[in-house]
Amino acid sequence: MSVEAAPPVVPNLPPASEVPGIRRIGRNTFETLLFRGLSTPVGLLLVVVQSRFLHPSGRGAFVLAVLSVTILSRLLGQLGAGVVNRLKEKDVEVRGLVHRALGLALALSPLGALVILAWAQVTADVGITLAALAAAALLPNVVWQTLSGVLLGLARVRLWNVVQLLPPLLTLAGMLILVVWLDRGVRGAVLAWGLAHLLTAAFALAATRELWLPLAPLSISDAAARAIVRLALVMGAVQVVNLFSYRVELYILRAYEGLSAVGVYSIAMQAAESMWLVAAAVATAVTAPVVHDTEERAARLIARASGRGLLMTAGVAIPVGLAAPLLVPLIFGAGFSGAAVPLALLLPGVVAYAPVSILVVYLSIRRERPRLSLAVSVVAMIVTTALALILVPRYGVSGAGVASSIGYLAGAACAWGAFVRLAGRTWLGRRPRIAAAMR
Repeated sequence: MSVEAAPPVVPNLPPASEVPGIRRIGRNTFETLLFRGLSTPVGLLLVVVQSRFLHPSGRGAFVLAVLSVTILSRLLGQLGAGVVNRLKEKDVEVRGLVHRALGLALALSPLGALVILAWAQVTADVGITLAALAAAALLPNVVWQTLSGVLLGLARVRLWNVVQLLPPLLTLAGMLILVVWLDRGVRGAVLAWGLAHLLTAAFALAATRELWLPLAPLSISDAAARAIVRLALVMGAVQVVNLFSYRVELYILRAYEGLSAVGVYSIAMQAAESMWLVAAAVATAVTAPVVHDTEERAARLIARASGRGLLMTAGVAIPVGLAAPLLVPLIFGAGFSGAAVPLALLLPGVVAYAPVSILVVYLSIRRERPRLSLAVSVVAMIVTTALALILVPRYGVSGAGVASSIGYLAGAACAWGAFVRLAGRTWLGRRPRIAAAMR
């Protein structure tokens, strides 16, 4: 989706000597890339449908309506990561942890929906009807994202990939019916998006029923639940700040240039950030091994994976930047031809920021230092916001692209610096010679 592209039986954990997923990193990376190869054209078709049938102003309204839910689902949807962190403990009872996570999702999501509706009352761009349609999708979003996080911690990457594929695929089907066939406009687009997430949540619950059935009474305020929600909310704050950092220029563009500029720039943003799928696939494959392996091997794996993610993203960015001036107006229409320049300006920062999704696995989940990840996101947000306020009034969508790209570069430098300090590595990802000689 245009605003969701960005970093985790009575289930028995493998024996202590066996690290979940360690032998399947290559296969899991390949399968994830294969699924992303399926979802990317689906996402592209979604953008094409929105662009052709909603036009720039309608697409801008759709992006802002969905964004409000996406922000809150990112905040609350890290409950699965909280469960994964607890999986490091011996004799852990997975079902009880999943029960707590789902119970917290049920308790917190209605509060988030009220926030969405309250925000709609003070803004004129979305309106209460669109906000209500979007808010109804918050709980399903949180549920399937929570279960997805647990699946990563158990190295069940194939099912995780299926769950990730469903929202864009079902949204496309819904939009073809409600927007293209029935001509329901922006409301039909938001409704299709919400129904897609509802069906995805139903599938995820059915496919993981061995993780949460049978149900049992439990407290969502005991020590285990508090530990889950504490880590989840900090990691969720990282996601929200990240998302706001990625999108803050949209609001500044709206203020200075109008909804049409938001629609045009969102095309550039979608195309640029879709290249993070490569590094995200690597992060998906290494999550379980990094959580369960020794510290030294986990740090080494993260360093290697980050380097690969950077190189592969750069390999994709170069041809995309060269082809954009021809392909953007051809695919999306002449009204979006202005997206090619900000896309080119976004690429350096997008490439540099790609490994951050891998580094965050180590910082937030392995080392339980989500505040470091939060600091990375805050730095990127501050830099992007400050530069956007300076550049957007003068240069429009191009200024937004420059501001965002520099923000990504600043965040990437902070993330790598945090990893170097915490893992005791050099800036090239290696162990210092003196430390290596003492081993």
